[in-house]
Order: sequence, then C-alpha cells, then structure tokens
Amino acid sequence: MSDSSVESVQQVIAPPSAPEVLVEDAGKAAQNLWWDDRDESLWWSDIDGGRLYRLNFKTRIQSAVYEGPSVGAFIPQEDHSWLLFREKDIALFDFESHAQVVPLIENVRVDGDRFNEAIADAEGRVFVGTVRHGRPNGAGIYRLDNSGSLSKALGGTGFSGGMGWNAKGDALFWTCGTTRTICRCRYDLKRGAITQRQVFHECQPDEGTPSGLAMDVEGTIWSARLEAGVILKIGESRRLMGQVTFPARHITSLCFGGPDHRTVFAAAVVEGGKSKIFLLQSPVAGAPLRRAKIERART
Repeated sequence: MSDSSVESVQQVIAPPSAPEVLVEDAGKAAQNLWWDDRDESLWWSDIDGGRLYRLNFKTRIQSAVYEGPSVGAFIPQEDHSWLLFREKDIALFDFESHAQVVPLIENVRVDGDRFNEAIADAEGRVFVGTVRHGRPNGAGIYRLDNSGSLSKALGGTGFSGGMGWNAKGDALFWTCGTTRTICRCRYDLKRGAITQRQVFHECQPDEGTPSGLAMDVEGTIWSARLEAGVILKIGESRRLMGQVTFPARHITSLCFGGPDHRTVFAAAVVEGGKSKIFLLQSPVAGAPLRRAKIERART
C-alpha cells in the first residue's frame, strides 16, 4: 500500500476527540440540539423544564429564550423565525422580535403524547416525529407542508427518533426507538412521500436504544444512544465505524456545528435530574441541515 493510501485509510478510521463538558446545567432533559450558522449559536429544548435554550458559542453565554408549554421539537425557518412543536399546537417563535410566540396550528391532533425530533427537506417541508408511551404502534412521523397543512407520513412506531438525509436527498434515515433500529426509507421529493421502509441497522443488546441522529459529509450516521452512554458511527456499508463513550448513561441528541462543522455537540441526561451538553471534535465535517419554509397564516 502506498503512503498516500495509508494516510487516506488513517483519516477515515481516525477517532473523534474525547468529549468535554460544554454546558454543566442544560436543564432537566436537554434534547433537539441545533447549530445556527447565522450567529454561531447552539439551541436545544428542555423537554421536562418547558424551556428553549440558546448558547452564544463565542461568548459561552447561555440564556433561556423561551418558557412555556413543553417543546418536543423545533426547527429554524428561512425567515429567521423558529417552528415550535409544542404540547397542543405548532407555533412560530420570533426570537429577533421580542420573542413573540404565534400559534400556526392550534389544537393539533396527532398519534402520540408529544412531538420528537424534526428535519426539513430540500423544499422546506418539515418532517416531525411523535412519541407514545406504552403504545408500540401509537406514534409516527408527520409532514408539515409549505402551506401549513399537517398530515401523517409514516406509522408503526411508539418512539420516532432522529432523522437524516443521504447526499442526494432521495433517502431518509430514520430512528425507531421501539424496535431499536435505524431504517432507510425511499424519499420522493416531488410528492414529499416516504416509502419502502427497510431496516438499515439493528441495535445489539449492548448498544442501547437509538435516539438522536446526525449525518456527516461522507454519509456516516452518528447515532446517539440511551442506556449505553455512547454515540455509534455507522457507515454507508452498514459497518460500525467507531464509538464515542460518554460519562453519562443517556445520550439524547447530537448535531454538528462550529465554524467548520467539525464540532459535535451531544446532549446527555445525567444523575440528579439534570442534563449536560458535551462537545468533541470530528475528523469529518457534518452534513449541512436545511431550514424550514412554512408559510405564515394570512391575516
């Protein structure tokens, strides 16, 4: 093997750095991490505390920018507002305009106890999961169209977790916490349709329950795990590429960020009814995420 080939192989298998604590107190149950390139800030929701937090990464100043009904999932919009998927509604949050919250869909009815994890496609539609405690088939994935209409896109789960697109955008990787699998689904961008659900990765007993998910630019899945306190890296060939171990049992969510998108942020629930945010450096950059393009109601 040539020297250049050796260097290439070493770059692929090089492990990320060890995790360091970024935020000591991130609320009761930190989840839904999101890196905002526009102002280099990290956002997350506290499911149990009913808060939305923002961390200015340059100054390391943390602030609770929202407090109210629990936010199960959220995602930024192209117009600089944020979509909040709350207990009983879907609302628009204008952080830059006196932190106003305006309901988009009131008295929303979905299969599940709460929303969980959201992602936007290339057209700005949003897919958001739900969780139903004690019902293995009582939740699913919902599609919020650009016009603001909500419909069910996929069922057959009690715990819909993290999602990510392949490079072409014609496949959605989706986490099912109920079956402890990561599925690969075909995606039709024109119709916004999720079809042909197939198991891509089945968790082994010692791997914990999959929760959050992020993709890097090489198509590798980074899967956060509950119970096991790890993030697993799974390649396009389905081969396990590596593991990051944390000093916490439950890793709920992760995202790529930082100026070069090589910083990995991970949320973890720790002992004592609180959570922390960790960071580590990745040898590979994360795949960019898209913002939503959901229309506001006309008045």
